[in-house]
Amino acid sequence: MNRSIFIPLLCVLSFLSFSAFSTQTLITKDEALDIAINNAGVPMRDVFNIKVQSDSEGQISVFQVEFETNYGDFDYSVTKNTGLIIDADCEVDEKWIGKQTSVSDSMNGLIKEISRRVPGFEVKALRLRSEGSRWEGEFWVNSMKYEFEADKRTGIISDWNAEQRQ
Repeated sequence: MNRSIFIPLLCVLSFLSFSAFSTQTLITKDEALDIAINNAGVPMRDVFNIKVQSDSEGQISVFQVEFETNYGDFDYSVTKNTGLIIDADCEVDEKWIGKQTSVSDSMNGLIKEISRRVPGFEVKALRLRSEGSRWEGEFWVNSMKYEFEADKRTGIISDWNAEQRQ
Protein backbone atom coordinates (compact mmCIF):
# COMPACT_ATOMS: atom_id res chain seq x y z
CA MET A 1 0.00 0.00 0.00
CA ASN A 2 1.33 3.43 -0.89
CA ARG A 3 2.07 5.09 2.46
CA SER A 4 1.32 8.61 1.20
CA ILE A 5 -2.30 7.66 0.60
CA PHE A 6 -2.81 5.82 3.90
CA ILE A 7 -2.28 8.70 6.30
CA PRO A 8 -4.55 10.37 8.83
CA LEU A 9 -4.43 13.73 7.12
CA LEU A 10 -6.96 13.34 4.36
CA CYS A 11 -8.36 16.80 3.89
CA VAL A 12 -10.47 15.87 0.93
CA LEU A 13 -11.94 19.08 -0.37
CA SER A 14 -14.79 19.18 -2.82
CA PHE A 15 -16.42 22.46 -3.60
CA LEU A 16 -19.55 22.89 -5.67
CA SER A 17 -21.49 26.02 -6.55
CA PHE A 18 -23.71 27.42 -3.83
CA SER A 19 -25.67 30.53 -2.93
CA ALA A 20 -23.29 32.75 -0.99
CA PHE A 21 -26.06 34.90 0.44
CA SER A 22 -28.40 32.25 1.80
CA THR A 23 -28.81 32.40 5.58
CA GLN A 24 -31.00 29.31 5.82
CA THR A 25 -29.31 26.71 7.99
CA LEU A 26 -29.60 23.28 6.44
CA ILE A 27 -26.91 21.61 8.53
CA THR A 28 -26.39 21.49 12.29
CA LYS A 29 -23.21 22.02 14.29
CA ASP A 30 -22.92 18.25 14.73
CA GLU A 31 -23.24 17.73 10.98
CA ALA A 32 -20.58 20.38 10.32
CA LEU A 33 -18.27 18.57 12.73
CA ASP A 34 -18.97 15.24 10.99
CA ILE A 35 -18.25 16.83 7.58
CA ALA A 36 -14.90 18.20 8.78
CA ILE A 37 -13.80 14.99 10.54
CA ASN A 38 -14.79 12.85 7.56
CA ASN A 39 -13.03 15.30 5.26
CA ALA A 40 -9.88 15.11 7.35
CA GLY A 41 -10.07 11.33 7.24
CA VAL A 42 -9.25 10.95 10.91
CA PRO A 43 -10.96 8.47 13.25
CA MET A 44 -13.23 10.11 15.82
CA ARG A 45 -11.33 8.29 18.59
CA ASP A 46 -8.23 10.40 17.70
CA VAL A 47 -10.05 13.76 17.89
CA PHE A 48 -9.95 16.09 20.93
CA ASN A 49 -10.25 19.82 21.76
CA ILE A 50 -13.26 20.20 19.48
CA LYS A 51 -14.73 23.66 18.83
CA VAL A 52 -17.67 24.38 16.52
CA GLN A 53 -18.83 28.00 16.32
CA SER A 54 -21.19 29.98 14.15
CA ASP A 55 -19.38 32.59 12.05
CA SER A 56 -19.18 34.05 8.56
CA GLU A 57 -16.65 34.15 5.74
CA GLY A 58 -17.46 37.39 3.98
CA GLN A 59 -21.21 37.16 3.43
CA ILE A 60 -21.30 33.36 3.72
CA SER A 61 -22.67 31.88 6.95
CA VAL A 62 -20.39 29.09 8.16
CA PHE A 63 -19.56 26.88 11.07
CA GLN A 64 -15.92 27.24 12.11
CA VAL A 65 -14.80 23.74 13.06
CA GLU A 66 -11.52 23.17 14.87
CA PHE A 67 -10.07 20.01 16.36
CA GLU A 68 -6.76 18.41 17.24
CA THR A 69 -5.22 14.95 17.02
CA ASN A 70 -1.90 13.64 18.29
CA TYR A 71 -0.51 14.05 14.75
CA GLY A 72 -2.00 17.35 13.65
CA ASP A 73 -4.39 20.30 13.94
CA PHE A 74 -7.39 20.89 11.69
CA ASP A 75 -9.49 24.02 11.01
CA TYR A 76 -12.43 24.18 8.60
CA SER A 77 -15.12 26.62 7.49
CA VAL A 78 -18.23 24.65 6.53
CA THR A 79 -21.12 26.53 4.89
CA LYS A 80 -24.33 26.38 6.88
CA ASN A 81 -26.60 26.24 3.86
CA THR A 82 -24.84 23.49 1.90
CA GLY A 83 -22.26 21.81 4.13
CA LEU A 84 -19.45 22.59 1.69
CA ILE A 85 -15.97 23.32 2.97
CA ILE A 86 -14.81 26.72 1.73
CA ASP A 87 -11.70 27.08 3.86
CA ALA A 88 -9.35 24.51 5.34
CA ASP A 89 -6.08 24.57 7.20
CA CYS A 90 -4.52 21.26 8.18
CA GLU A 91 -1.08 20.85 9.70
CA VAL A 92 0.59 17.52 10.47
CA ASP A 93 3.37 17.26 13.04
CA GLU A 94 6.81 16.91 11.43
CA LYS A 95 7.92 14.48 14.17
CA TRP A 96 5.02 12.17 13.28
CA ILE A 97 5.94 12.34 9.59
CA GLY A 98 9.57 11.56 10.43
CA LYS A 99 8.45 8.25 11.98
CA GLN A 100 6.62 7.16 8.81
CA THR A 101 8.08 4.76 6.27
CA SER A 102 9.79 6.16 3.17
CA VAL A 103 8.19 5.29 -0.19
CA SER A 104 9.90 4.72 -3.53
CA ASP A 105 7.64 6.94 -5.65
CA SER A 106 6.59 9.72 -3.31
CA MET A 107 5.92 12.19 -6.16
CA ASN A 108 3.40 9.87 -7.79
CA GLY A 109 1.79 9.28 -4.40
CA LEU A 110 1.60 13.02 -3.80
CA ILE A 111 -0.11 13.62 -7.16
CA LYS A 112 -2.60 10.81 -6.43
CA GLU A 113 -3.33 12.25 -2.99
CA ILE A 114 -3.96 15.74 -4.37
CA SER A 115 -6.23 14.28 -7.07
CA ARG A 116 -8.17 12.37 -4.43
CA ARG A 117 -8.57 15.43 -2.24
CA VAL A 118 -9.59 17.87 -4.95
CA PRO A 119 -12.09 16.86 -7.64
CA GLY A 120 -11.21 18.63 -10.87
CA PHE A 121 -7.47 18.86 -10.08
CA GLU A 122 -5.26 18.82 -13.18
CA VAL A 123 -1.54 18.20 -12.89
CA LYS A 124 -0.82 20.92 -15.46
CA ALA A 125 -2.22 23.50 -12.99
CA LEU A 126 0.28 22.50 -10.29
CA ARG A 127 3.20 24.81 -9.52
CA LEU A 128 5.69 22.77 -7.52
CA ARG A 129 9.11 23.71 -6.21
CA SER A 130 11.71 21.81 -4.23
CA GLU A 131 12.69 23.27 -0.85
CA GLY A 132 15.27 21.04 0.84
CA SER A 133 13.55 17.91 2.15
CA ARG A 134 10.06 19.01 1.07
CA TRP A 135 8.00 20.19 -1.87
CA GLU A 136 5.95 23.37 -1.80
CA GLY A 137 3.09 23.61 -4.21
CA GLU A 138 0.02 25.56 -5.22
CA PHE A 139 -2.78 25.35 -7.73
CA TRP A 140 -6.26 26.65 -8.43
CA VAL A 141 -9.49 24.79 -9.11
CA ASN A 142 -12.37 27.12 -9.90
CA SER A 143 -12.32 29.85 -7.24
CA MET A 144 -10.35 27.77 -4.72
CA LYS A 145 -6.66 28.34 -4.13
CA TYR A 146 -4.74 25.39 -2.68
CA GLU A 147 -1.28 25.56 -1.13
CA PHE A 148 0.62 22.71 0.50
CA GLU A 149 3.92 21.38 1.74
CA ALA A 150 4.81 17.70 1.42
CA ASP A 151 7.65 15.53 2.67
CA LYS A 152 9.79 14.27 -0.24
CA ARG A 153 10.72 11.03 1.53
CA THR A 154 7.15 9.90 2.25
CA GLY A 155 4.95 12.04 0.02
CA ILE A 156 2.88 12.94 3.10
CA ILE A 157 1.29 16.38 2.98
CA SER A 158 2.30 18.18 6.14
CA ASP A 159 0.57 21.52 5.55
CA TRP A 160 -2.60 21.97 3.49
CA ASN A 161 -4.46 25.22 2.94
CA ALA A 162 -7.52 25.78 0.81
CA GLU A 163 -9.25 29.11 0.51
CA GLN A 164 -12.09 30.36 -1.62
CA ARG A 165 -11.10 33.48 -3.49
CA GLN A 166 -13.27 35.68 -5.65
